[in-house]
Amino acid sequence: MRATLSTLALIAAVAVAQERCDAPYPNVYCNTTEIMAFESYDCKPYHVFIARGSDEPYPGRQGNITHEICSRIGSKDCSFESIEYPAKSTAWGKDEWCKSATKGQANGQSQMKGYAEKCPNAKLILLGFSQGAAVAQDILGGGGGKVFDCEQPISQALDTATGSKVVAAVTFGAVIRSRNQKFTIGEGVNSDGQRARTPSQLQALNKYSDRLRDYCHSGDPMCAVGSTPVDVWNHLNYFIEHNEEVISWVAEKAKSSGQTVSEGPKSNEPSPSPSVLPPSTTTTPRPMSPARTSTPSPSTQANTPTPSSTPPPSSVPAQTNTLLQSSSPTSVPAKSAAASPSIIASATRSTTDSSEAPAQSGTTSNTTSGTIGAASSLTVSPLLFVAAVALFFAI
Repeated sequence: MRATLSTLALIAAVAVAQERCDAPYPNVYCNTTEIMAFESYDCKPYHVFIARGSDEPYPGRQGNITHEICSRIGSKDCSFESIEYPAKSTAWGKDEWCKSATKGQANGQSQMKGYAEKCPNAKLILLGFSQGAAVAQDILGGGGGKVFDCEQPISQALDTATGSKVVAAVTFGAVIRSRNQKFTIGEGVNSDGQRARTPSQLQALNKYSDRLRDYCHSGDPMCAVGSTPVDVWNHLNYFIEHNEEVISWVAEKAKSSGQTVSEGPKSNEPSPSPSVLPPSTTTTPRPMSPARTSTPSPSTQANTPTPSSTPPPSSVPAQTNTLLQSSSPTSVPAKSAAASPSIIASATRSTTDSSEAPAQSGTTSNTTSGTIGAASSLTVSPLLFVAAVALFFAI
C-alpha cells in the first residue's frame, strides 16, 4: 500500500509540475496576462532583459521567473522586454544557430544600451536560458567561435557605461560556457559547454563575476558536455529547481544597488497585476513591429507534437543539439502573447525574422503557489485526478 501511495505521490508531483509554464514539458506558455503585464519599454527603476531558449515563443519559459522577480522587487518599479532574435535551433539548418545567436548578441547589446541611455537612472537585469544563456554571456563578455557545425563571428563585450548599469545576470544551461568559473553554480562546474569561451571572452565576463550566476547541472548535454549520466531533463528543470533562490538573489542585488523601490510580495504570495491592465484570464496580444516579414517553416518540419504528447527523453548523446530542439519546429506569431501549446514551437520576432501560426485558445493565467502560467483549472486532467487521490490517501 505504501509503495502504491509513493508511486501515486510521484505521479501527482509530476502532474502538478507540468501545469507550470516553466516546467520541463509544460502544457502552457509563459505568456499569461499576469506575466505580460510587466512587459514595458517605459522607464522603470529596474528593467529585465530576457534571452529565450531555442524555438521558444516570446518571452520563453523565463517569463514566470521574471514575473516573480518583478513582483518581489515591486510591481511598480520593474518591467521586462525580450531580446529580439530568432532563437533558431540547428533543426532550421546547420548555420542557423550561429546566425541566430549572433543576432541575439548584437540586438541584446543594442537594446540594453538604448534603454540605459533613455533611462539613465535604471538598473538592468539580464536572464538567459540555453541558446539564450549563451547569448546573455556573449552580450556581457563578447562572443564568437565554432559551435556545433557553424561559426560565429567575433563580437565585442558590452560597453563599460551600459555594463555598469547591470546589477544582476543569471544564465541557465548555457550552450557556450567554460568550466571552473567562480560564478558557476551546480555540479556542471567542472565541464565546458558545447565549446569553451576564449580567454579574452572569459576575462571580459569575469568583470561581472560579483553580479553573475551561471547555473549548470551535471548531465546537462548542453552546458556540461562529458558529464554523466546524460539526461535532457537536467537541461529543462532549472526553473523547477532554482526559481526561489534566483528570485531572492536578484531581488537582493537590486535592493543593494541603491535604488529606492517599493517592497514586493514574496513569490509564494499572490501578487496583484499592475493597474494598467484589467483582470483577465486571457493572454495579451503584443504589438507587431512594422518592419517584420514572414519566414516560412522548413518544409520537412511540420506536424510538431505538443508537449503533452512528447514523452521526456531519458538520455541523449552528449554532442547533439537536436535533443533539445524539435526536429519539426513550427512557428508562432511574432510579438504575440498567444501561441500554439507546444514548447518546441519557434517564434522568430526580430526585425527580419517573423512567422505565423494559429493562436492558442483557452490559455488562462491561474496562480498556483506563486507560479504564474498554470493551465486552466476548469479542465481537470487525469494526472491531476490522480494527484488529488494521492494527496487524499497521504493525508
